[in-house]
Amino acid sequence: MKKFLSTFMIFLGILGSLLGFSSCIGEDLPTEQKEVVSVGDRVPDFEVMLSDGSRFSSRSGNGEIKVIAFFDTDCSDCQRFLPELQQLFEEVRREGGRIDKVSVKFCVTAREQTSAQVQHYWVLRNFTMPYYAPANRRLYNQFARVTVPRVYLVNPQGVIVAAFADQPIPTYEVLCRAIQRAAHEFASQNAANGI
Repeated sequence: MKKFLSTFMIFLGILGSLLGFSSCIGEDLPTEQKEVVSVGDRVPDFEVMLSDGSRFSSRSGNGEIKVIAFFDTDCSDCQRFLPELQQLFEEVRREGGRIDKVSVKFCVTAREQTSAQVQHYWVLRNFTMPYYAPANRRLYNQFARVTVPRVYLVNPQGVIVAAFADQPIPTYEVLCRAIQRAAHEFASQNAANGI
């Protein structure tokens, strides 16, 4: 009995260590610099072609709020997050691509996954969001070094106004409120400037 308890305690210790030190898949990178950009920073400049053939540009100046999300379909946190993002995407689409009269554009980006991997997951989940799947971390590394999911909201001036990661996983409601705040701030600035 003592041998069983001893073996069981060793097993629990190993399991606890694995659970305590592991995070989402592919997170074996050094963590001294997790964040590359944060709220208040200008969004990195990039342009990509999404799965539906449309282009997404992070450049400012066109009066849009941008939702830039990073995910990995093998990540359990992302698996919980993506339906929330899909719900937000559908709501924006139902509203003609706008929230509170401000255009909202999405760039939903896979971190190190191919288009075939993402497309397979999308079909299984009936997702309709266009995505970008570069099969590398080049774009992701302009924003962060570790952790998915990640979401950045960018105001029409190209400034990151909200950022979310996996603790806690952002919900539809949280993302919607953040976009509404950004839209309200944009409308207030335009009103103050007589636009």
